Amino acid sequence: MKRTTLITSVVLLVATAHGQEKAEQALRKGNAAYRKGDQATAISNYTQAQADQRGAFNLGNAYYRQDSLADAQRSFEAAASLAKDAHAQARAYHNLGNSWLKQSKWQEAINAYKQALRRQPNDEDSRYNLAYAKKKLEQQQQQNNKDQNKEQQEDQQQKQDQQQQKPDQKKDQQDPEQDQQDKQQQQEPQQAEKRKDPGQIDQQDAERMLDAVQQQEKNTQEKARGKMRARVKVPIEKDW
Repeated sequence: MKRTTLITSVVLLVATAHGQEKAEQALRKGNAAYRKGDQATAISNYTQAQADQRGAFNLGNAYYRQDSLADAQRSFEAAASLAKDAHAQARAYHNLGNSWLKQSKWQEAINAYKQALRRQPNDEDSRYNLAYAKKKLEQQQQQNNKDQNKEQQEDQQQKQDQQQQKPDQKKDQQDPEQDQQDKQQQQEPQQAEKRKDPGQIDQQDAERMLDAVQQQEKNTQEKARGKMRARVKVPIEKDW
């Protein structure tokens, strides 16, 4: 039993060593292609070594160079989980934040940079990118608020315009017969004035004129009588 166990262990060690050697070769080939700008070849080689933290990390970088950001994010997340030290995890989260940043996903980028700084607080690059992402998120929120306020103002203006148009609509929808009657009622006084004889006198005016004539005649008679009395010499009897 012990001998079998020993043989099995040796086989596993040999297989592991062989696998590591293949991964190292794939990494070297991938790195060479990456430096030449041949990202397709780099991705092919890094995929063979993605079980290693370095392979996953470099695979994410190659995808990032191709703007395959979703694949880059998955690779960086895998690299962060495979990493055995805080420094390697911080590098993976930093690049994950860059992937979100490139898509203008500010909140997701902020979360990734915070993870990087928790593992490496003195990383100035992550600190700078975190501040940049926060600033962009603030600007986005301000713009969203402006757009929302503008939309609300436009809705209110539209409602006011509709309310102002309602009386006109009701007027347009008025019964034609009623509208004709209203027009006739408005025209009747004008027509009556047109039909009125300019020489015709109202009854009240005639009565006032008659009263004035009568009063004038009365005044004239009183003046005449007064003059007559003044002319009449009344004999005065004197006491001699």
